[in-house]
Amino acid sequence: MVKNCIKTKNLINSKTTILIYNILRDLGLVPTLKGTKFLNKAIQIVINSNNDFIVLEDIYNQIASNYVGFNSVQIRNAIKYAIDTRNEQKSIINFEKIFGYKYDPYYFTNKIMIEEIARLVIYRIN
Repeated sequence: MVKNCIKTKNLINSKTTILIYNILRDLGLVPTLKGTKFLNKAIQIVINSNNDFIVLEDIYNQIASNYVGFNSVQIRNAIKYAIDTRNEQKSIINFEKIFGYKYDPYYFTNKIMIEEIARLVIYRIN
């Protein structure tokens, strides 16, 4: 479970949360969608995780335990919807500036998005 993997030092503060939102917005995601908020939370969980391998279902369950009325399937679907309905033109324009390599739609899946943005944020805050 992810809960057992959380580091004692919390790397998430308001500056980090805003950094994540700015990356998501630059990639064309709408910040007001539930899925974008859940995606931000999932990235925060991975950043604080001590585990090299992430299990999305554990992350979704952890988010669901913090939000009454949502289950892991709803959270997964909300994140997928936020990624699928992004402004693709904005994604194409800003992708290389954010990640440093050419745009590839392969990166716009729940797991890849969470992992790549978490890596990027860890790099920027360290």
